Amino acid sequence: MKEITLRGTFYEMGKQYGEACKKNIKSFAKMTYLMASLAKKPGSQPFNPNLWYFIPTYFTYKKEKPKWQALAKEYEKKILEYHPDAIEFMKGIAEGADIPYIDVLSLNISTENIITCSLWGASGKSTKNDEPIIAMNVDEEPMAQKFETFLDINPDKGYRYKVTAFSGWVGYNHGMNEKGLAVASSLLWTKPAEEEKPRPPMLVLMKVLNTCSSVEQVKEFFESVPNHALGTVFYIADSEKFMRVECTPQKRVYEIVENGSLGTTNILMSEELQKYDGFSLLKQPLNAKNRRKRMTKLLNEHEGKIDKDIVHLIASDHGEKGSETYMKSMC
Repeated sequence: MKEITLRGTFYEMGKQYGEACKKNIKSFAKMTYLMASLAKKPGSQPFNPNLWYFIPTYFTYKKEKPKWQALAKEYEKKILEYHPDAIEFMKGIAEGADIPYIDVLSLNISTENIITCSLWGASGKSTKNDEPIIAMNVDEEPMAQKFETFLDINPDKGYRYKVTAFSGWVGYNHGMNEKGLAVASSLLWTKPAEEEKPRPPMLVLMKVLNTCSSVEQVKEFFESVPNHALGTVFYIADSEKFMRVECTPQKRVYEIVENGSLGTTNILMSEELQKYDGFSLLKQPLNAKNRRKRMTKLLNEHEGKIDKDIVHLIASDHGEKGSETYMKSMC
């Protein structure tokens, strides 16, 4: 994984980012348009694009670029309203990578089609040292893995933070800032909104890491912005506790945990959100229920002893031999 240190204004840091990852950003932007077109082919859905269409789509996806770019411009209005620094960052990336700004914007409103990540957290008496801990096993599409980048971001305003991101992304899956605030996120399979309209893409973690130092501040910020376009789960920890935020296009539910553990595998957990659950519509269940079952068992078995070693054990787990979880676990 390439490691980059960025310093300055968001525009200046974006330019440094673009210059350092020029080749990967250009390639990933191209792949983004391809994946967006593939996702709209008959029989496709998030987590399960119809790969039978891959070859014909490869030769025709460029014709659909204007459609995705027009959608990106609609999202841009929301980003400017809630997080203008993200726009400056993207404009800097475009200059540094020597590609059109619209391509960077389009890249940042998209998401990967196949993603089966697992997240979990523990705090208080559930941990070995009474310190909160959150973890994430990132299970990315193989062809996307080469674009993962580690960024050490030192802005001229706000907190320093470190994250991993796809090349050209300013919306991160996970990271931590200088105040010890840690974040991780993944997709949830939910029913679509009744009314289709542009909603801010998942760029909130950039602002959270740059401006927040506590779980309470993150919750306050989340409450100030509209729901996301896709079902999303966030795990956020400060020095005392962690919070799980489950988001559907219609509603969010917050759960703050000072003592205990939680785990998520792309399935809604909150009772309040079950009417928005779309898991039964998913063609490929991706072992989500088996992963959740195994994760819950491991968290319970290690209650009161959870630390970095236990986190690593869970992340590398292949399931229990002789059970339905074998080879269908987090790893």
